[in-house]
Amino acid sequence: MVNKLFLVSATLAFFFLLTNASIYRTVFDEDNQIGPFGPQQCQKEFEQTQHLRACQQWIHMQATQPPSGPRALEFEDDNENPQGSQLKATLFQQCCNELRQEDKICVCPALKHVSEEVRIQFEQEQHQGLPQIVSRIYQTATQLPKFCKVPQVSVCPFQHDMPFPPYY
Repeated sequence: MVNKLFLVSATLAFFFLLTNASIYRTVFDEDNQIGPFGPQQCQKEFEQTQHLRACQQWIHMQATQPPSGPRALEFEDDNENPQGSQLKATLFQQCCNELRQEDKICVCPALKHVSEEVRIQFEQEQHQGLPQIVSRIYQTATQLPKFCKVPQVSVCPFQHDMPFPPYY
């Protein structure tokens, strides 16, 4: 009886130690550390001053446009301002090229970073209708990989837990 009790206790202790060790291994993974900008290997990309600059400008332009239904990101039929339409088309193509050159695991963290920069820019300008603009910023950035046909990335799943000012 004592041997069975000892064997059961030893087995439970072994499984406890095994489970506990695997938890620590899972939590601390040196090769894939996540920092404030996403995976650590993306950090160098974000430190470049011109990183995704066309995307930042294009998202800024899109955020100030009133939404026009499900085709809000399709801007080619802008007959009121052909020069503005051409500028948007050029920025859009440049942005798509920038995204396609990005490492696939860095695309969404990069777009999140760019979106936050655009949001901060609008906050500093104290823009009217800021909550709607912020919503359009993140909606646009979320869909960009799909519209740009970025390989292996279709949509960036941004959460609305972005650092907003307390009045939201």
